This record gives sequence, structure tokens and C-alpha cells, in this order.
Amino acid sequence: MAEQEKTMEKNQTLLKMEALLKEETEKRKKQIMRREVPEKRTLENGLMTLTKAELDDIRYNVGLSGTSGLSKAELVEKLVPAVVKFAGEWFVSMFDEQYQAMRHLVEREGLSTQFRPDEARLDYFQGIGVVLSGAYHDKPAWYMPDEIMAEFRKLDSSTFAKIVEWNTDIFRVASGLLFYYGVLDHDQLFSKVKPYIGAEDDFRFVDFMRVMMNGVCWHTNIAMSEKYAYYYTVMDPAKTWEAQQSVAVGYAKLPYTKVYDAGEENYIEATDAYKAMAQFFMRAFGADVLQAANIAGEITILFQNGGKMKDVLKYIGTVGTLDDALEEELGPLLMAFHNSLRLWAFKGHTPEEMVSGKLDPEEEETPDMGHRKKKVGRNDPCPCGSGKKYKNCCMRGTPADEKDEA
Repeated sequence: MAEQEKTMEKNQTLLKMEALLKEETEKRKKQIMRREVPEKRTLENGLMTLTKAELDDIRYNVGLSGTSGLSKAELVEKLVPAVVKFAGEWFVSMFDEQYQAMRHLVEREGLSTQFRPDEARLDYFQGIGVVLSGAYHDKPAWYMPDEIMAEFRKLDSSTFAKIVEWNTDIFRVASGLLFYYGVLDHDQLFSKVKPYIGAEDDFRFVDFMRVMMNGVCWHTNIAMSEKYAYYYTVMDPAKTWEAQQSVAVGYAKLPYTKVYDAGEENYIEATDAYKAMAQFFMRAFGADVLQAANIAGEITILFQNGGKMKDVLKYIGTVGTLDDALEEELGPLLMAFHNSLRLWAFKGHTPEEMVSGKLDPEEEETPDMGHRKKKVGRNDPCPCGSGKKYKNCCMRGTPADEKDEA
């Protein structure tokens, strides 16, 4: 009976979530469709459909000053050249997802009704004026103003596609490093990213920061302050960074594959200790895989932010009640997980490594300086000889001949 009640409760929760998502999607569609896509999709016409508050956001984001007291039409007149100039500089910091969204629009002469209405990240495009929204034939649509599309077409080429790939790798590597280190100041992060991507001496800090600033506006796994870049679950970046500086060891050396994998959003490092702990919660609380992962994730956040075992036990008490036998079983699992966790305060080393003095495990190595050069690009010919692009062939893990047989 208790199992049936849990199932019913879970189903009710799912239904509530679905209803909430549907409500948010409808609200967003109405917000997009409160204005019409202009017949002539110039930047001026598009900006004139926005509210003064929306125009002020764009003005701030593109760095336009000296506009106080201007009327809406006067502000738009000032914004047009500022947005075009900003777009030309911003395009070279784009990531693959952003690039594909732009290509999607350009291939449809600058307008599409095929984007999901709940894709909130498109608001970022509108916030810098490069893509705007509105109703088109009774559908929510996104469009690229003519002047912006012209700027994009000037840049778009195989060389530009490689720049996009480079940017994508930069941000992913930075994300992976921060997953393990928690927080780094901007100079530290720049110096640590460079070896992983095989950056040359002419790779400038200003270009790196442009990519990072674009990334934190698009992705959710990294945040940035005036001094620090940090993983999104870091509660106090300055405190964590200061704790690192008091530890007289270097940062843990991590191989490229480990860092690259950790750069994925919502990444979980499923170590044996993690799996054992998650499986315990599935048994003890009747949690499903996702619920167990959420519990383990909260415990990770507590440990990473300096929480003690008593804090973790207090949190677990809010999840459910354990009998004496389960409490006795849980203790060693928590200790094993904590001791194998790459703690931010220990610069990515585990407590086990710190105690043993073995700070760089044999299976780990410094990043290969030439790794980025040797890595096959997404749009390069696949090394298997199929004649296809790498992204459409072995990049997905299936050789071309096996795909053909399938």
C-alpha cells in the first residue's frame, strides 16, 4: 500500500510539473506574439516594435551611453549602428549552438517559426539586438534583421566555423576545470585553459574573456564576477578561493578527457563511491534514479562548500527517516564518497590524496599541449575514410560502415 501511495504521489508531482511547464510555455508565447514581425525586417523597424525598457536593455548590453532623455525613435536611431557594430564583434565569440541557430535563420532568409516557444535562451539574442521576436502568420517567430544577417554572411565561412568550434572547446574546457576546482580568478583560468586547447602565444586574454562572457550568458554551469569565474554551485567564490590559497599544494593535474567530459552541463562524475551512495538512497527511500542523483548532488554541494558530516546528516534527515541498521550502513558510504571527492578547497585533490601525499595519481597526466591541434574538428573529413564529415560519422561513436549496414 505504501508503494502505491508513493507511485500516486510521484504521478501527481509529474502532472503538476507538466501543467506548470505548459502554463509557462503559453505565457511565453503570448509575450512573443504581443507584437508583429515587421513587413520589412530592418533593424530599425524591428527595434521600434520593442518597449522602451527592452531598448534600454539592449542599449546597456551593447555599451551605448549618452542616451538619457532621448525619445524612443531617437534611441532607436542611435541603437542601429551600435547594434550592428556590436554584432560584428560578438559573432566571433559564438558557440556551436548559437552558430547553428544563426545558420538556421539565414537558411530561411532570416525568419523562422520552428524554434521551441520555451527556449528562453533566445531572449539573450534579443537582449543584444541580433535576433528579434514577434507574431508571424499567427505563430511565434524569431527573425534576424537584414543588417545583422548581412554582417553574419560576411563572416560565415569554413574558417569562421573553425573559430566557432574553437570557442566551443574553450568554454567547455573552462567549465570542466571549474567543475573540479570550483573557482579561479580570471588570469588563473586563462592560463590553465591554454594548455588544454593548444593555444598559441597570440591567443589574447581579451578574446578569451569575450568568449567566457558570451558563455555565461548562454550556459548555466559557470558564473562570473568582476574577479572570479566559478562553478554555479559555489556558494561563496571569494571564500572558496581564499581557502585554496591556504593549501600548500598545486592544483590537481587532470587529463584532457576528464576535463572535457566535466564541461558538459549538469555533469555528474559517477565514481564507484557515488554509485554506491546513490544506490543506497534508492533502496532506503524508494527513490528513482533521478531522485537519488538529486540527493547525491545536494550532498556534493554541501561537502564542496565546506559542509561538515553533521550538515549532510541533517539534510538527509529532511529527505526521509532511516532505521538504526540503515544509519549504520550509510556512515561508511558517506565517508568513502567524501574521501574520493575532488574538493574545491583542496584545488581538485581528494582527501585521500591529501592524506597519502599522492597528489597526482599515476593515471592522470598533464594536458598534452598539442592535443587540440591533433583533435579532429567537427567539420573535418572523418579519419575513417568514409568521406563524410567527422560530426556526421565517427564523432557519434559509430563507424560509417556500421551506420550503412544499419
